[in-house]
Amino acid sequence: MSRLFEVSKRTPFARLAATVVLAAMMTGSAFAHSFLVDANPSSKDHVDASPKTVKLRFGGGVEPSYSKLTLENDAGKVLAEGSIGKPDKPRELSMDVGVTLDPGRYVVRYRVLSTDGHIVEGNYEFFVDKP
Repeated sequence: MSRLFEVSKRTPFARLAATVVLAAMMTGSAFAHSFLVDANPSSKDHVDASPKTVKLRFGGGVEPSYSKLTLENDAGKVLAEGSIGKPDKPRELSMDVGVTLDPGRYVVRYRVLSTDGHIVEGNYEFFVDKP
C-alpha cells in the first residue's frame, strides 16, 4: 500500500480541510467579479417617460475605458452606446440615451472590465409605457 494512501486514510480531517480551502479559493475568485447590483431604469421596470440616461452600479470597480453599454430597441437596433465613469464612483457606469424612446421594450447590454481583470457581460430589459 502506498504511503500517500495510508496518510489520507488516517486523516479524514485533513482531506476535509483541504476540500474546504479549495472550495473557498474557487468561490472567492467568482465573487471578486463586478456583477451588476443596481440599474436605473432597472430590470423589468416600467417607466412613464423616456429616460435621459441609463446608470448601472456593479459590485466591484470597473474600467470605463474598456467597458461598453448599449441600448437596443425591440428589433435589436442600437440606439445608444457608451460608458461614462466618474473617478469618485468607480463602481458606476452611465450612458446618455440621446434620443426620446417611444413606448415599447428596450434592452440594455453591458460588457465591462472589472478592476480585477475579469470581463463581465449581461443584459436586461425595461419598458417605456404609453403616457
